[in-house]
Amino acid sequence: MAAVRLLLFLPLASVSADERISVLKWSRADLNTDGYVYFYRNKRSYENYQHPSFHGRVKLRDPEMKDGDVSVILKNVTFNDTGMYECHIAVRNPVRNKRVHTEISHFINLTVTALQQNMQATLGADVTLQCQITTDERISVLKWSRPDLNTDGYVYFYRNKRSYENYQHPSFHGRVKLRDPEMKDGDVSVILKNVTFNDTGMYECHVAVRNPVSSKRVHTEISHFIELTVTGEVHENMLEKHIMEGEDADGNTEVEQVEAQTILITILIVAAVAAVIAVAAAVGLLVLLLKRNKKQHHILLRKNQSC
Repeated sequence: MAAVRLLLFLPLASVSADERISVLKWSRADLNTDGYVYFYRNKRSYENYQHPSFHGRVKLRDPEMKDGDVSVILKNVTFNDTGMYECHIAVRNPVRNKRVHTEISHFINLTVTALQQNMQATLGADVTLQCQITTDERISVLKWSRPDLNTDGYVYFYRNKRSYENYQHPSFHGRVKLRDPEMKDGDVSVILKNVTFNDTGMYECHVAVRNPVSSKRVHTEISHFIELTVTGEVHENMLEKHIMEGEDADGNTEVEQVEAQTILITILIVAAVAAVIAVAAAVGLLVLLLKRNKKQHHILLRKNQSC
């Protein structure tokens, strides 16, 4: 997933018009040891004092800082820009040329969220729900969830280097896995297998990271939202399966038809044989009767001649 691109205006920290800003420091508490977000002193900025991740991305909204406007523009923000920002100002009296006071003028808690991504999947397909954060810190918690199912469990739950299937919603058991088990380069995408119409909905990727040195939570990010729609079109894998099942069914039907035809022919043959036997028996009986009648007729003729 590409870095989120937007302009962020950190709000105005007001300074009196008759005072001169000698030092301006925009910083993040978790990054202070490695440099500032923006550093200004004696009418010029110092990029070499900046944290490397902010080089070329921060500038004053008003280079002249008129009316005490010390806001800065942070360009091309990424998920790593999430955190607490502090604006610190030192001012001097232009007449006496000495420091009058130092101000901590503003704190801003910034959370960077991704724009919603819309996805379509065909019934029975395997879908990759993509989510990637650009961070050098250790991912301690990863939660993939659906707001409408949160009370019954997560889509996928990972904490402290292992996943927990018992935290999953029952409908996702055995169907979700990390695309990269090692989550290299912040890849926390998951693969959802064999999607059904019930998988349609809004998915949220939520990541918590910890500082690997201090082992404390630095910030929590809501990193991505995906709207998934499962269409009624059958995925080709499922279609092939249905075709194979259909062929098997057709094969079974053909066998059954052959068996039925064989039985029918056998019955017809038996019936024909029985009919032939019956006809033969009838003919034999008729012949026998005719012979008997003829014999009796001859006997009667002899008796009549004798008389």
